[in-house]
This record gives sequence, C-alpha cells and structure tokens, in this order.
Amino acid sequence: MVMSVTFFPSLAARQVAAEPVITLKNRYAEKNPRLNDTDVSLISRPRLKKFAEVGTGHIRKVFSTPGVFADDLFVVSGTDLYRGGTDGVFTLIGTISTTITGDVSMCAVAPIGTTPAFLYIAEGGVLWVYTEDGQAMGHLDVTGAIADNDTVQIDTVYYKWTTGSVDTGTPNGTSGTPYLVAKGSSNGEAMTNLYNAINLTGNKGVDYSTTTVVHPTMYAGSVSSTDLYVYAIDYGISGNGKSLTETSANATWTAATTAGGGLDQIRQVMVPDDSGAISVAQINSYVIVVPVQTESINGRFFWINPGEAKIDPTDFATAERSPDGINQVIVFGEMFWLMGQNTTEPWITTGDLTTPVERFKGILYDRGAWAGTAVQVKDKLITIDEDGGAWVISGGAQRISTPEVEEKIRRAIQRAALLT
Repeated sequence: MVMSVTFFPSLAARQVAAEPVITLKNRYAEKNPRLNDTDVSLISRPRLKKFAEVGTGHIRKVFSTPGVFADDLFVVSGTDLYRGGTDGVFTLIGTISTTITGDVSMCAVAPIGTTPAFLYIAEGGVLWVYTEDGQAMGHLDVTGAIADNDTVQIDTVYYKWTTGSVDTGTPNGTSGTPYLVAKGSSNGEAMTNLYNAINLTGNKGVDYSTTTVVHPTMYAGSVSSTDLYVYAIDYGISGNGKSLTETSANATWTAATTAGGGLDQIRQVMVPDDSGAISVAQINSYVIVVPVQTESINGRFFWINPGEAKIDPTDFATAERSPDGINQVIVFGEMFWLMGQNTTEPWITTGDLTTPVERFKGILYDRGAWAGTAVQVKDKLITIDEDGGAWVISGGAQRISTPEVEEKIRRAIQRAALLT
C-alpha cells in the first residue's frame, strides 16, 4: 500500500475557519523532486549550542558593533546590562531599568580624537550612556529647602540663588560677585535654573544673570529637585580634582572634588522635559534619540552632536509628513528612518552645522511600524506594520508575510499590549 505524506511548508492556522493548528518547528521546507512525488522535503534545522548564561533573564537585547568596544557583546538580561567577550565571560555594568518589559534599543559611536567610544541605551525610561574612559563627576545632594543666598562653587565658577533680580549688581561668576540664579518657588525650580545657568540653556536674564557665560570646564548632566550631577567636559583623568564647595544648610556636594575620570562609567543623559527615550540610532557620529511620544511632542526627535554625550534642548526636529508618533529610528543606507505609527519617512545628515538633519524628499511609505520591529538585513529594511504584516523596503515596499504568519504576529502584538 502506497501512502502520500503531506509536507506543510509553514504554520497552518485559520481561526476564522475553526481549523486545527498544524505547526512546523525546527525544519526548513525545500523543493526537491528527487525525494518524493510532492516535490517537497523537510530539511532539519541545525541544533543550537548554548554560548553563555547571562544574568537571570529575560534576555531583552543582544548588541555588538564591529570595531567598537573590542567587538564585545552587550546584553540586557532582565533589568541589568552586561558586557562579555568571545570567551563567554560577562561582567555586570549596572542596572538600567526597573521593569523587564518593553523593547531595548542600543547604538554605539566610535571614538573621535580624544573622545572615547559611547554606547547609548534606551528602554522607555532613562537614556543611558556607557564609556570605558568616563568623565570626572560631582554630585550635589539636596536634603531640604534651598535658601536665598545659598552659594555653589563648581571648579572656578560661583553661582548664588536669589529671590531678587538675577541682574542685581555686576555678577561675573567670581566668589565676590557670583552669577545669580533664580530660586523660584520650589527646589525643583531652583535646581533646574542652576542646571540651565551652568549649560547656558533656559532663559538668560530670567533663570539666571544676563552676564552668565557657559561653564568653561564642566557641564550639568542631569537634575532633579534633590540631585544635580555635573561632569567635566574633558574625558579621562584630566577632569579629576576640580573643586566643589557650597554654603548651604541643605545642599551638599558628596565629595570636595570631582572624581571618576578615566574609569568605566554608565550614567544618565538628560532628555529635555525629562522625557524617557524609546529608541536610538547612530549615523555619521550623530546619535538620533526618539523620546517617549506624547501629544505635545508627537513626531519629535533629538540628536546628540558628534563627540558629545549630552542633548542640547534646541537640537530637535519633527517628522513632517504625518502627525503620527515615532515608534523607532533605524539607520538604513545613508539615511535614518523614522518608523511612525502609520507612516515611515527617511531623513539624512547634511554636513551643515546650522541644520544638521533634514527630511529626504521624495520617499514616504504610508505604512507604520510596530515598535522595535524594524531591522536592517544587508541591503534591505524589514519591519512589521501596524496590522501585523511583514514588509521589506529595498527600492520599494513589498509584503513578505503570509496570512498565517500575520495572524501569529497579531496575537503576539495583542499579548504585548496587555502587558504594557
């Protein structure tokens, strides 16, 4: 008796027809007329071998960039970031998250002159940067109310909070006539105004003295109502040992001088308006940062200039074609692509310091992307749209998914939505 064995080249599932699910696991379907009458054979998938165990899981991201950080592998396991080499030994860098859900995005920037390589990590909350040759740091810790005339020294520059006019007298940043910083009505306002004075952001003449100039050796990296972190502009050990003093009952530097320069370092990068960061990408040494999208900043993204590890609040642009929010940024070819909820548009770097990025005219796809699904594979960009369809972009957009695959993707999307 001769029996015909039917080979299924893919998952077979049709919920709408109440048909049973027929699975295909660990096999490739391949046409081969020499083996059977159906012209199809199943080729066994090679068995995988465990390389290493990293943390306690879940493994949320595995990332490496050839030529940077000795080609090492960075792994986000659960809430922790690890680094490991080809020997399979992984070292904990630090905790970067409070939850184990959500996509993790990473990008690396190669060294530029004396500026070291950077690894940026975005996972929906804090934007992190890691480097092997860190900047010296100082931490101002506030435990109570900031008072009128409280003074802070950072290296050679002095700042003083005031409840009066920030332009009283002749403030010049010296110990006798410090720059004046508006105390405001809360510690949050007072600290933010000091942050702006150091970086020369915010409103000069309102937040701080009109005569203020940007700090020559330090910058403020992050701020809250209770903490201010300052970093040396120069990387390495040269930033260590800069004086930090204060005259305040409730604000204290945790050390008398800056320290930590030249060591491995992971730290927060302040995103304007204290937004979280959901996606990062590197192109031509610029780092594109997509903040958590809200109604007021839908479609907005920031960029970090080459050789820097901070965001200037004025360095932003907005996706132009459609008001939908951005889910992801990915570099493909000479462009960075903003994968929106309903549309996709490419941007380029211009080489013009005044307008370093602009939208590439003439290309737009009226298809969005499910967050975190876009990936470059050689000369193609593959993504999952908002309906669960898989598309490849290479000179045009082509659907590559089948109905059974799309149904499985949609179920995964629905489960992910329930977890967030």
